[in-house]
Amino acid sequence: MRIQAILMMFVLCIGVLPLAEFSVDEPALIQHEEVTSVSGRSGAVATNWSASPSNGPTDSGTNLTITGSGFLDMAFKNVTSDGGVYEWTTSTASYVTSSGWDPSIGVDSTGTVHIVYSNLNSDDFWHSTYDGSTWTHDKIRDCDVCSNADLVIDSNDNVHIAYYHSISGTGYLLYSMYDGTSWTNNWSKSNVENDQIAIAIDANNQPHISYSREGYMCNAAMLSYYGGSSWTTVTLDDTSTYIGCDSSIAIDSNGFVHVAYRHQGNMDLLIASNISGSWQRYTVDNGNSVGYHSAMDVDSNDVLHIVYKTNAAGNTVKYATGLSGSAWTDSNQGSSRSTFSMSIDKFDIVHISEYNGNSDLGYSMMAPGGSLLQSMTVDNVGDVGYESDIFVDDNNMVHIAYYDTTNERLKYANRSTGMIETYEVRVDFGQFGSVVGTVINDTTIVLTTPIHTSEQYQATPGTVTPSIWDVDGVEHQTNSTFRFYLPDDFDSDGINDQYDNCPLVAGPITNDAVGCPDSDGDGYGNGGDAFPIDSTQWNDTDGDGYGDNPEGNDSDSCPLIAGSITFDSIGCPDTDGDGYSDLGDAFSNDSTQWNDSDGDGYGDNPLGNSPDSCPEEVGNSTYPGLGCLDSDGDGYADTLDSFPFNSLEQLDSDQDGVGDNSDEFPLDANESMDSDGDGVGDNADAFPYDANETMDSDADGIGDNSDPYPLIHNFVDSDGDSVPNINDDFPSDITQWSDIDGDGYGDNPNGNDSDDFVNNATQWKDSDGDGYGDNWGNSSWNATRTPTWPGIFVDGAQFADYCPETNGNSTADDYYGCQDDDGNGVANMFEPIVENNATSDTGNDDGETSQQDDDSDSYIDSLLSGDAGTMTQTVGFGAILLAFLALLQTNMAAAILPDAFRWVQVLRKNSKLSKEEENELSYLQSVVQAYFADHQSLIEELRNMKADLTARYTNNQIKKETREKLFTIIDDLMTTDSEELEHIAHNDVYFGLAEALDTKDRAALLREKVSMEQDNDPFEGAAMNADSVPSNAIQGTVSTDGHEYLELPADSGNWFIRNYESGSWERWDQ
Repeated sequence: MRIQAILMMFVLCIGVLPLAEFSVDEPALIQHEEVTSVSGRSGAVATNWSASPSNGPTDSGTNLTITGSGFLDMAFKNVTSDGGVYEWTTSTASYVTSSGWDPSIGVDSTGTVHIVYSNLNSDDFWHSTYDGSTWTHDKIRDCDVCSNADLVIDSNDNVHIAYYHSISGTGYLLYSMYDGTSWTNNWSKSNVENDQIAIAIDANNQPHISYSREGYMCNAAMLSYYGGSSWTTVTLDDTSTYIGCDSSIAIDSNGFVHVAYRHQGNMDLLIASNISGSWQRYTVDNGNSVGYHSAMDVDSNDVLHIVYKTNAAGNTVKYATGLSGSAWTDSNQGSSRSTFSMSIDKFDIVHISEYNGNSDLGYSMMAPGGSLLQSMTVDNVGDVGYESDIFVDDNNMVHIAYYDTTNERLKYANRSTGMIETYEVRVDFGQFGSVVGTVINDTTIVLTTPIHTSEQYQATPGTVTPSIWDVDGVEHQTNSTFRFYLPDDFDSDGINDQYDNCPLVAGPITNDAVGCPDSDGDGYGNGGDAFPIDSTQWNDTDGDGYGDNPEGNDSDSCPLIAGSITFDSIGCPDTDGDGYSDLGDAFSNDSTQWNDSDGDGYGDNPLGNSPDSCPEEVGNSTYPGLGCLDSDGDGYADTLDSFPFNSLEQLDSDQDGVGDNSDEFPLDANESMDSDGDGVGDNADAFPYDANETMDSDADGIGDNSDPYPLIHNFVDSDGDSVPNINDDFPSDITQWSDIDGDGYGDNPNGNDSDDFVNNATQWKDSDGDGYGDNWGNSSWNATRTPTWPGIFVDGAQFADYCPETNGNSTADDYYGCQDDDGNGVANMFEPIVENNATSDTGNDDGETSQQDDDSDSYIDSLLSGDAGTMTQTVGFGAILLAFLALLQTNMAAAILPDAFRWVQVLRKNSKLSKEEENELSYLQSVVQAYFADHQSLIEELRNMKADLTARYTNNQIKKETREKLFTIIDDLMTTDSEELEHIAHNDVYFGLAEALDTKDRAALLREKVSMEQDNDPFEGAAMNADSVPSNAIQGTVSTDGHEYLELPADSGNWFIRNYESGSWERWDQ
């Protein structure tokens, strides 16, 4: 790359001291070179580049723009000053006391300035950013001691920092990355010296950090770097006890790492590099006490630049350049400067910030190829700049962060370098010379064409093809031409512009103009020739594009009326634009029609508007097409009219001979009328004149809508018993027709399978004729019933005959139909056998006195229940009790002791609850008593109790029977209304705690009570009140007709019959 630098660049950049000049490889302007060819040179590379404008005068330059591609690679690159004068701007970045120690600065791609630094007072470590108007400050961490920070920003604008941190006397190297939101990827390394630390980023944005190992005067030169997944540490040099201080780092374009450091023992400046493929050490400067406060950077040619100072007398500043593994060049650059920072810009100009004169912030620069640093003062207010860092961004702005020792503040300075980069090429115009063109970007070049005032060139106007010469001397020819014209004859047609009617376009003298072109040579200039490229036409009076000359091409048939070319003429009007002139168009306003062969007003074009379906036949039809014959004038063409002479009908969709307009069923050939308007045609309507009926499914003459049995003939009597099938429960049996109880057995006693119990669906046969049915509902009887036994098991069977083959009258304990000789209801087979012992029951054979059962209640209960063992006890208390019970059964006892019945009830109570059941029921009653007034709470408590019972049952704490009994009562309570719950809550009987009588005992006591009431006064007539009826609990006698009868009082002639639907007794008149 060739670089041009002129003296003014440095004067404007520094503003105070004269600067060295650089040699120039290529002149800024290209002098005229005589070229004889005007159409391009042999060997020139052809391109598709174009130039605009395409002409210009010879005596003044024309601004020309060339467009194409690849221009930046072709151009000469020049670095020069933009002509501006720039001053340093300084400001305080942070006013926090003691902030800004050991600062490091960088600028991201958005132009945001980043500075990291320490606070000497609080030992905090901070990050400040500046967006061009406002500073923002964020603390990174608290420190014991934080110092020697260095910052670098990668291509993704991530900020990487490395710094020293002392914790309890141990030195650490710390690394962090800021991604714009937070600090991440933190890493640390122990045993690090509090000395200069430097960080650099490779092409993969991976950090590399140089530092020294902990020890007096440093202990080793060290490098740590991140390889993408882990950190690696390399000991670069530990050959001496005092080595590795003041390190700095740079990474070249090939990715080789270079670390500069000081060898305290030899007083040398060394550099370690892996440029050879492995880590090697090289000497940069072996002078006296060199290498202090070094700063290093690498330029675009991978040349390393290092600035440093000596510690010998005079504190000489030195500047060295070279390559690792090659010879180095160093030079003295004055004295009294230290603590350097370096940044090389994109033009390879070196920029250095420094502490100058032990009080000022200084700045030095060196242009490429220079040997002497040009220095100036940036800030001299107070003691400033001992710690500083410098960075030059891509916009050529220099940024410096530094510490103000006097005011203990972080300060910031910036200034433009004033340098710009230009790209130029040489553009050749043949015999008219060449000029320098400025490359604006990769696709655009701008220039001013050459100027020639000599009569030689003015007398010789001409056209050339511009070409471009690149930096390598290769010519590239454009695909455009540029015409140079004389000052007074722009179009170069030999006619002075003063008299030329067309001064910008060359042309001859014609019939209507001077100096204007006549392309077709017909003697009329192009400006006045209506047909400039047709020599046979030149005038067009009506302006329709067709010439007036009848002998010329496409002559106008209507020269005075504008028109177009049609099928029948040229230049005549065609109003509807259908290609037929109005003169020959039968439909001049309809572009879709133009001909009407039969003259009926409908066009012949089948694709046009209102086309004639019969173009050869005059007609007036409208359906299905226009213009066909329509004899009856109903709009339908005769060819499609089923009734061509009946204007009221056109279609017969079902082909039944009745037109659709008259046919009530136009799509049904079987129907055309609906007399009753019920939607069913007369032919299919069983009742064509009754709108309420349409079908008679059973053909009984009654419509289905009115027929309660639409699928059964109402008058059919299959078995001939004079009862129609619809009313006959046995339509196939002439002997039966009714089955009141629906048990499948007929009610006619003389018929087949007659029912002995017409009102009892559970009984139908009484083999022994005693009024009790053969069927049984007690499953415990199944074991004793053989297959030959009368009857079957019917769940819930009523009045089951326990002795179906023996006529009997027993009723006790649901054992009906067995012999009961004493008429007490108890079958003979169940009567107790009482035996009288002749011997005394006061003792046994051994003379011991027998003891009665302590549980007198159990004894009485057993006695009352007819227990055989109890009944057969010896004479004594049992005999007396039996006699007493017999007395209670007499009418006299009932009359004398009206409370005896109640006493007997209490005596007969028999509790069958287990202790477990009694406890659970008592608790359930207490729950109901507590919550009956709050129904919702009661429901919740009952649900909880069910869950508790289930859990206890699962854990074998209660029996299954207990749980099931409680669940039954709880379910009943949950469906009981609130008012009923109030009565239940204090009713012990409801919960089984009052030991209520069972059904059998209640029935027996009821019969006893009724019997006592009937004979309460033996001296008065026992006639019942005329309106009174017996209690439902009293049982009567089932007759052979299946009904249950009761005579009460006995032999009184007062008879009652039971209503099986209500279960109550009703008076029966014989």
